[in-house]
Amino acid sequence: MPKFALRYPFFIIMLCLMVSLVGVVNTVRMPVDLFPKIDMPVVVVATFYNGMPPEQIEADITNTFERFFTLGANIDHSESRSLTGVSLIKIYFKPGTDSNAALSNIANLAMADLRRLPPGTLPPVVLGMDASTQPVCLVTLKGQGLNETNLKDMAQFQVRNQISNVQGASVPHSSPGPSGEVSTSTSKRNIRLASSPDRTSARSIPDSTRGW
Repeated sequence: MPKFALRYPFFIIMLCLMVSLVGVVNTVRMPVDLFPKIDMPVVVVATFYNGMPPEQIEADITNTFERFFTLGANIDHSESRSLTGVSLIKIYFKPGTDSNAALSNIANLAMADLRRLPPGTLPPVVLGMDASTQPVCLVTLKGQGLNETNLKDMAQFQVRNQISNVQGASVPHSSPGPSGEVSTSTSKRNIRLASSPDRTSARSIPDSTRGW
């Protein structure tokens, strides 16, 4: 090859120029997409229990679902986040998996495992998405002198409405952050106790307190 290049230098130069020209033309014509379509389905499971602290959400809801979701087919990995009153689980499937089948599989598993969750847990919300539909912007609110309820109302009814006016924007509901900047739950918490009616009557606990 070196001997051929030395014998025909102009041919090698022309060949290199042609390769460079083809590369430049293809680069210019190549479509550019900030979020190209990726064939890797993702299913999000959101479960709500108003007022439950993150530690209890993690132990009673998130961990229970994550163990049960391992029965699903073609699962690559999963990610979870436990917030005040909210359990969020993302299940990533292997590339090439049918998105509708993945969504149906996880939805069936979630409903089958619902009976093992604490009483009062709302039915899980199962949504399908793909890796190319990840959020491009995260808006965090933090106000001095404002409680969680005020921040939640401001994020939900003011900031969210303003962002939703942007053309092509898809704005989800607000969720609480690690420092409580935005919260979807109020300050009032419900405490559920199981007790014998005879014992509560013997201690003169009124019916309004018992909630029966």
